[in-house]
Amino acid sequence: MNAVEGLEPIHDSADTFVLPPPPSPSADKGLTLAAPSDNGDTTPSSPSSLDVFTLTPVTALKLLCGGIEALVRITGDVPPTPPPAFSTPPNMRGMQAEKENIVKSNSYTNLASLRSTMLSNSSPGEEDIDGVTLRKAPMASPALTPMEPYIIIGDNAEPLNVQHSAITRKFYSKHPPAISLDDYLMRIHKFCPMSTAVYLATSFYIHRLAVDERAIPVTRRNCHRLILAGLRVAMKAHEDLSYSHSRFARVGGVSENELGRLEIGFCFLTNFEFKTSKDILLQHAISLKEISSLQGSMNFVPRLPLKSKTKPNPAQETVVELKLDVLTRGKRRRESVEEDTSVGNAGS
Repeated sequence: MNAVEGLEPIHDSADTFVLPPPPSPSADKGLTLAAPSDNGDTTPSSPSSLDVFTLTPVTALKLLCGGIEALVRITGDVPPTPPPAFSTPPNMRGMQAEKENIVKSNSYTNLASLRSTMLSNSSPGEEDIDGVTLRKAPMASPALTPMEPYIIIGDNAEPLNVQHSAITRKFYSKHPPAISLDDYLMRIHKFCPMSTAVYLATSFYIHRLAVDERAIPVTRRNCHRLILAGLRVAMKAHEDLSYSHSRFARVGGVSENELGRLEIGFCFLTNFEFKTSKDILLQHAISLKEISSLQGSMNFVPRLPLKSKTKPNPAQETVVELKLDVLTRGKRRRESVEEDTSVGNAGS
């Protein structure tokens, strides 16, 4: 008993227990987020702080939609190019004439005549060597097989501008689709979800066609089909597994044959250049984020970037300087002649 005299007595009654305070989630340090301080140490997140590896697919989908909407606002309603009324357009007649006037110097006729001449000149005969007559054994000539003439690849093909206009017309609809671009993309993501890289690569392909190469304008009539074909191609280029052709066609609202034509046309428009990298996708995502942030401002009118100006030609600058020098000298001579004439008139 003496050993435990200094200890406080333990009561088994429930009335003596002190209950803990009620939980307060807002006061829990493990759950609260650090609020930004007002001392100016923290800076707001900039577009350059993006990371394509942590970017969610829905965010990339929104960036894709915002970038295409900006291109649509720039272009407006541009109808498709009508099919040409004649087979050979005037600006491509030079190419056709060049094809027709190619000199086929190694044609079958020239080669056959040259070969017959060589065979007639090399007839077997006798030859004297040191007074000894030797009889030359006739050599068996190879079988004369008709040689194939040279074939010009693309001789019967249509000009490039006719092919290009035929491809671009496949993406146009007669009327703008009733579904908005945002709802269309969310429908595709709902039934055929894809990765962040696919959405960013699709936007990169379309922006390169519309802005850098000016191959096709993006309008309300063709933006849905361009995105559908771009997603299909980007999915095959960046992912190991892809959805079936029939499933993707049903989700996109087109037939299987039409989806195949759109996919092939998109490949030819991009010249089968689908390679991307982390830096390319990151820079494009940053530009898309800047575009989406600017679209919320008042009176924002996006513009296509102007192409870089070509460097001046030194020869042209020299010609211009010579012309200016000649004009200056002629002007001085006229002024001197007028002065001499006026002085002579005053003296007389």
